[in-house]
Amino acid sequence: MRLRRTLVSWARPLAGALVLLVGLTFAAPPVAAEPPAASAPRTLAAAVSAKVAAMPLPPRTRAQVAPSPIAPRGDGKGFFKSPAGVAAIVLMTAGTGYMVYSAFRDNDAVHSPFR
Repeated sequence: MRLRRTLVSWARPLAGALVLLVGLTFAAPPVAAEPPAASAPRTLAAAVSAKVAAMPLPPRTRAQVAPSPIAPRGDGKGFFKSPAGVAAIVLMTAGTGYMVYSAFRDNDAVHSPFR
C-alpha cells in the first residue's frame, strides 16, 4: 500500500514533465527557425576558394618539384608481408587462440559463499 502511494504521488509530476518535454521538442524547431534571407550569402567554401585563388604564390613554391617527405615506400610490399605485419598477424592469431582456449576452460561452477 505504501509503495503504491509513493508511485501515485510521483506519477502526476512525472507525466507533467513528460508532456512538457514532448511539447518543447516539437515546438522548439519552428520557433527557432530564422526567416529566409533576401539574398543567399556565399558559402564558406566559395569564399575560401576565392581568397586562395587571389593569393600570390611565391616563386620558390612554383619551382618546387621534389617529392614530399611522406611519399610511400617504393618497395611494392604490402604491410602484411613486412616483418611488422607478420608479427601483427602472429600476435592477433595467438590472442584469438588463447581467448577461445580460456573461454572453454573457464566454464567451471562458481563456488561462492554468496550464491
